[in-house]
Formats: sequence, structure tokens, C-alpha cells
Amino acid sequence: MTGSLQIKSGVYYAVLNFKDETGKRRPKWVCTNLKVKDNKRKAEAFLNKLLTEYANMRTTYNKDVLFSEYMLLWLETAAGSIERNTYESYRAIIKRYIEPHFSARKIKLQNLEPQHIQTFYNGQVKKGLSPNTVIKVHANIRKALQHAVKMNMIPYNPADRVTLPKKKAYHANFYTAEQVNELLTIFKNEPIYPAVMLAAFYGLRRSEVLGLKWSHIDFKADTITVQDTVVQYDTVIDKPRIKTKASHRTLPLIPAMRGYLIRLKSRQAENQLFLGPVYIHNDYVCKRDNGVPFSPDYITGRFLGVLRKNQLPHIRFHGLRHSAASMLLANGFSLKEIQEWLGHGTLATTANIYAHLRFQAKQDMADSLGKTLVIG
Repeated sequence: MTGSLQIKSGVYYAVLNFKDETGKRRPKWVCTNLKVKDNKRKAEAFLNKLLTEYANMRTTYNKDVLFSEYMLLWLETAAGSIERNTYESYRAIIKRYIEPHFSARKIKLQNLEPQHIQTFYNGQVKKGLSPNTVIKVHANIRKALQHAVKMNMIPYNPADRVTLPKKKAYHANFYTAEQVNELLTIFKNEPIYPAVMLAAFYGLRRSEVLGLKWSHIDFKADTITVQDTVVQYDTVIDKPRIKTKASHRTLPLIPAMRGYLIRLKSRQAENQLFLGPVYIHNDYVCKRDNGVPFSPDYITGRFLGVLRKNQLPHIRFHGLRHSAASMLLANGFSLKEIQEWLGHGTLATTANIYAHLRFQAKQDMADSLGKTLVIG
């Protein structure tokens, strides 16, 4: 492979010359982003580094493929090694954000440069996409390009050379204890009341609420074990395992909760007898009167609909989890204890999410010192 420097619009370009799999000589232009004036030495260094990268990677120059097409090809390759819901989430990101931008520009995988990706990210942020979502999109692109490097389709990963927007701290909306009690009263006659109650009391994720089965509840030992989840992207998926080891947890069953769940199970048995062959048999705790399990989308839609109808402050269903955490913090429990209750993988996760809720504790400490020390 050979290379040279060329000038276009006052900027140095590194031009690589190589032979493809058919033996045909082909050039590849790579922008150095270096202006001509006083930058020749830097441009030469850039060219030499690029030549070394390509030589070391022994890149195989297959026939050109559009980057947008490659992303979908990579996803199909990865499908066998990732969860179905992960596959669907990756596909949604590719179809919604990546494919429209890059297919319109017809950028080929072999010609993809860091500046192409950087321009894409900058444009998405200007359109109003949150930095956190851009970072998720980047994770997909980087993983796909890393596979291309591994397959010797490209010499290096251009996604490693971009600057990502700064991730914004997440401040969750939540209810106070009084608001949660009001909420539970309003939902008392709603079909999703069991789901709302379990999320509010135990701080369960939506997927964990819907994955809870009667076999996970031990009425003798008075425990609830969180071990299965139900998730939804294009389809509803029952995952017979929890996401992380920390998420798999056993929580105590207090008398009031125990009594409610016994009554709920009895009512479901009566529905089964009444409906007979029409009843849908399964072991889920949260389901309709005919036994059909609630879907994640139904839970979300019904929950928000009841909030609007009763003019309650807007929170997501996931906000019930944050409400449980805020009440535990207010009652003096440590972040470590709350981490184990919620099933976070690390204490840092709990601390990052609920750091803003700890200000009251700092206020109490300041008040205590104010009463102890004489100022001025």
C-alpha cells in the first residue's frame, strides 16, 4: 500500500492507494482536518500513522457496503449472542436514528471517518435528542464497528475518535408518602392495582412486577423472590431470569401485603372456576380477570391515563420505584440498604440516582451544627 498527501479546499488529505480483492487499484481519501499553512509535518505524521494502521490490520477490502446496510448486517450476526429484547432495542435505534442519516448520505463502511460520526452526533443534539440517547446510539455504532475491525473490514474503529456530549444527571420524579397513599386509594378499583401496589411498596421495576409469579411468593416463609422479568419492544418477552445477580433478591412479606395477596390469589381462583375453559392459565400475579397477563405497554398506558383523569402530578410508572427509594431515605435507611432493596448492581448506581434526595440529610446536619456552634 502506498500513500500521499493531497490538498483540497485548503486542507490536507491523506490518499491511500491499495488493491481490492479483484486486484483493481483503488484510492481512499481521508481528511486530516489540518489546514495547509504550517501543518505539512503534522499531515505527514498523520499519513504515516494511517499507513501503519492499515498495514498492521491486514484489512480485507471486500466490495463496498453502505454503513447503514452494514449496521443491519452486523445486528443479524449478533442476534444469536444477545437477548431478544436487546436485539429489538438495537434494531429500533438503528432504524430510527442511524439508518435515516447515513443511508441518505450513502457513506460506505470502508469510507466512514470519525468526522462523519461526529457530524451525525452533533446534528442529533441540535435536533433536540438528549445527550444520554446519543450515548446509547454511540454504543451501538461502536460495537458494530469493533466487529468490522475484528473481521479486518476496516483498519481501526472511527467511533473511538469522536467526542461525545456530556451525559446529563438523571433526576427522577417521585411522589411523597402522602401522594403515594392518595395514589393507592385512587387505584384501589383499577385492574392494575396489584402492579401499582407492588411497585410502590417494593420499588420493583415494571418488568419485575410483570414477571412476578405465585411460585415466587412463599406464604410460609413470608418472602417474595424477584427472579423473572417480562419486557417489551416489538414483542412481549418473558425472560426466566433477572438482568443481574444483584437484581435477584428476596424481600420480606409483611402481614398487610400477605393478606392482600392471599385475597388476590383466591379471587383469581374464583375467576378461573367461573370462566372455565375460557380462562387463560398461568402463574402470573398481575393479570386480567380472564387470566391474560398484563403487557408492559398496557401498564404504562393505564397508569398514565388514571393520573390524567384524576389530575395527579405526572410521573412514570418507574417513578413508583423512585418514590419507594425516597421514602426509605426519609426514614433513615442507608444507601447500601436501599441498594439491596432495589436490586441495584452497585452502590454507585444508587448514589448517582438518589444523590439529589440526600440534600435534606445535609440540611439536618447543617441545622444540628447551627444549634451547636455560635456564629458571629
